[in-house]
Amino acid sequence: MSYILNASPGQLVTIILETLDGYSRADAYAPPTVMRVVFPSLLLATGYPQPMTRLSTGLYRFTFTLPTGATSVGSYIVDVCWQDPATNNLAQTFWQVVCNAPFGMYSASAG
Repeated sequence: MSYILNASPGQLVTIILETLDGYSRADAYAPPTVMRVVFPSLLLATGYPQPMTRLSTGLYRFTFTLPTGATSVGSYIVDVCWQDPATNNLAQTFWQVVCNAPFGMYSASAG
């Protein structure tokens, strides 16, 4: 499964993941892990993998700030893995964060 979020350059993006055991929220053996963040240029962000923050049973959060400037416009991919509490199998999903110019055309120029 995948999800699409829309954001603007410089915006704080929050991703929420809910893990279920078939009946209700349940924690897995370890917190879900953000495996990588892929920039629009297809370069990988540094500092990954890193665990998501546990908010409560089976509810996790990850936040990151998008870069600013014209080169920040495009699609970012946040790849997340976790152990499914219902099956104990590895599960994986991703979020596509579409970074659009906040007001009309967005470009950089040398002045």
